[in-house]
Amino acid sequence: MNNDRAILAPLLLRPGTLFSNFWGAISTYGYYARSQDYVSIIQGIRKGIWNFDLLEKSYNWNINVDSDIAFAKFCRDQGHFLYVDASEDPYFYGYLIDTDGFSQLDNLAQVNLELYDFPNNRQLWEKRYIHPEYFEKVRANGTIVLQECPDVYDFPFLSDRFCEELIQVMENYGQWSDGTNQDARLQGGYENVPTRDIHMIQVGLDKQWLKILDDYIAPIQEKVFIGFYKRPVQADMMFVVRYKPDEQPFLRPHHDASTYSIDMALNKRGVDYEGGGVRFLRYNCTVEADKVGWTMLFPGRLTHYHEGLPTTRGTRYILVSFINP
Repeated sequence: MNNDRAILAPLLLRPGTLFSNFWGAISTYGYYARSQDYVSIIQGIRKGIWNFDLLEKSYNWNINVDSDIAFAKFCRDQGHFLYVDASEDPYFYGYLIDTDGFSQLDNLAQVNLELYDFPNNRQLWEKRYIHPEYFEKVRANGTIVLQECPDVYDFPFLSDRFCEELIQVMENYGQWSDGTNQDARLQGGYENVPTRDIHMIQVGLDKQWLKILDDYIAPIQEKVFIGFYKRPVQADMMFVVRYKPDEQPFLRPHHDASTYSIDMALNKRGVDYEGGGVRFLRYNCTVEADKVGWTMLFPGRLTHYHEGLPTTRGTRYILVSFINP
């Protein structure tokens, strides 16, 4: 141990909250109380090594037997002081995560549970799943690439890890629609432009995905389509499409039932599949749409009549959302 302390813990915080791994004081009832200098310490204003009444393990919270309180009492009874090292900047030693959300996940969540952990641990989720170039684009001076087709934008959105894990979630679920017009998942039971797909709600990701659209897609939309604002965003049709030459290789021309849509590539052309792309018929132009984690953003109904070009080899996966129908 450094600093000649028998018991020394790093200062750990849960980002975006006042939650830490120590108690500033104890109330007259023997439970938590906030000390006068608690906020100054966790904000890095007061630095040093401080003696506190209770330290928590940074990785566990037992609601049945509170081992942290028992440990702290034992140390006090044995004359050992509990110290927190707040001599460095906040988050120098890492940070705490909120694990409560995992126990509250929908039973449909079966694999890659970290994918579902939004927005509980936003900082960690963004590090794992947001494309490393996204935040450069969303800044006021960031540039969103306009494709050859009018009002069709392409930008980095989600990481390779997100795309790979989402495919795994969908294939683990495995109940792809049959690509016919009859679709019991929809109100009325009829799909005018059917695809082989799985909806986000079928795998328990719909609430998280709506929040992701609101937090990360809407700011881009507001930047490129100036004057349109609608928060929170609405979307019923949020789904992953699977294209295969011997299953459904293409999608006929259609309008999306949306104010605007996103269409994101989930796997690699030239490795996982050949062909694909999106053709906008009114403008006679094609967007390759083949960068993993990059998404197109374009107007939905009326102007952007488009089709999915044939996948000639392998399996192509895309993530589609019809926003503000």
